[in-house]
Amino acid sequence: MRALFALLIVSLVLGQGASPALAATSAQLLSCHKMLDRQGRGFVKFVANKVGGCADRVVACNLASEIDGVSPSACLSSATTACAPIATQVGDQKAQRAAKIVMPCGLVPFAEVQQFVAGLGFFHVVTACSATTINDLVDCVLDDIRCDAEKHLFLADPRAQQSLTAAGVAASFPCVAP
Repeated sequence: MRALFALLIVSLVLGQGASPALAATSAQLLSCHKMLDRQGRGFVKFVANKVGGCADRVVACNLASEIDGVSPSACLSSATTACAPIATQVGDQKAQRAAKIVMPCGLVPFAEVQQFVAGLGFFHVVTACSATTINDLVDCVLDDIRCDAEKHLFLADPRAQQSLTAAGVAASFPCVAP
């Protein structure tokens, strides 16, 4: 009897036995879900405002030139200066938001983040991104959110790609394209 008990203890310590204590609670899963949602929505707005604002500056220069005959040089120079730090700002914002997401989501076993029933359902995202950790998954999700925000900008402003090219930042925003 002691040998069986000792074997059970050893298998639990080595992680070979199923332990309900390792499973996330519904509160932990919900906390992770809410943080992903909140930070994802905020990131979309940030990207749209920053990248869209840059494109708007250049469009204003181009329209003033095309319609009013104003030389666009000074305006484009100002827009280029204003747009230059945006790629870094977006990257910094992604890192800050990722850190906020990882705090509650890091408490959830990665398998439970993936599973649909009794989990968050990120199996397909994990597979598509080849994510092996919560950090990988969060980076992938935020990259996809960023790209979707950039694509939306192009749909709302067909001149956005040309504007970002004129400002010298188009390479930093490759999803702003047809």
